[in-house]
Amino acid sequence: MRADWTKLQSQVIDWLRFPMAVAVVVLHHGTRLIQEATGPQKALCILFQEGICRLAVPCFFFISSYLFFSKLQQWDWGVWKSKIQRRAKTLLLPYILWNLIAFLAYWVYSAIHGDAFGLQQFYTQNGGIRMFWATNGGLPLGVHATPIDGPLWFIRDLILFTLFTPLIFKYLQWARAYGLLVVVLFFLLVPGYIPEGFVFYLTGAWLQLKHKNVVELVWQQRKLFYIIALALLAGMYFVFDNEYWRRFLKVFFLFVGIGASFCGTAALILQGKFQVRPFLTRSSFFLFATHEILILHDIAQPLVDSILPSSGWFWPCVEFFLVPALATGICLGLLWLMEHLIPRTTGLLTGNRQIQTA
Repeated sequence: MRADWTKLQSQVIDWLRFPMAVAVVVLHHGTRLIQEATGPQKALCILFQEGICRLAVPCFFFISSYLFFSKLQQWDWGVWKSKIQRRAKTLLLPYILWNLIAFLAYWVYSAIHGDAFGLQQFYTQNGGIRMFWATNGGLPLGVHATPIDGPLWFIRDLILFTLFTPLIFKYLQWARAYGLLVVVLFFLLVPGYIPEGFVFYLTGAWLQLKHKNVVELVWQQRKLFYIIALALLAGMYFVFDNEYWRRFLKVFFLFVGIGASFCGTAALILQGKFQVRPFLTRSSFFLFATHEILILHDIAQPLVDSILPSSGWFWPCVEFFLVPALATGICLGLLWLMEHLIPRTTGLLTGNRQIQTA
């Protein structure tokens, strides 16, 4: 096969952004269902909740690190400073703004629904540093300690990891592949000390520092990646009630699944079946930030529940996909309107991710 690996990898990364964001929406919808679901709906929950959709956030960490360490194979504080300044605009500022928006949205929602909270009282209970750090007061790393805009725990952790990139560079330069292996083994054998996202952030950094093109690296073994990913996915279904084995299989699935995702996307792009859509690509951050601010659970879910029957097994399976699809559609429509009506504000909220206006 003759291919411009650099161009193809860029296309793969751009194309993956939107489906990964949609996967997060499906994941957050399934979180509420998996405890009560039965029959085919439970199978869907397990398949997506513990399998396919779990690829999204580790893949985001992996890609973010891989891109950050480009042009940093030899350490350059000037390049690092420019990258940090850029991420202050693309990550930190939107992170602050979206958490403020979420705070105000939840306060207005509670007031409309009869909760007699004044703004000051609501701020005392839900605001302050916890609004940006961790609403439950927990250690601000990972999904179990979330800011008020819950999905943005990923952005919070990504900001922290980014600040430690000089140490990550020095560690990988000193320990090389063995350093990555030690971190992965420690994560597997001693749960609770290393955030899952850091494992994949470190992996992306290591591959970039080794000058590896991810698509080129996995392409020759793509069939093996597909087979192993499917086998691990099936294995997680059968060991779902065994937390120990499910965790082990999940970690291996995430590594193999990311490779399979790059291979599959690259193959379909080369066949002309996938094309990068700029609007969908730049919508990923907006979708990530907005879908849980009343849209998924308070608009899409009740609307679908009011239309679909709840009896039998078929309609709950339809609902499993329809609710995230509706929430995604609402977010995309909102972004389209905002880009046309308030493009500058939208640019601030999305980190100026190639906003195009009419």
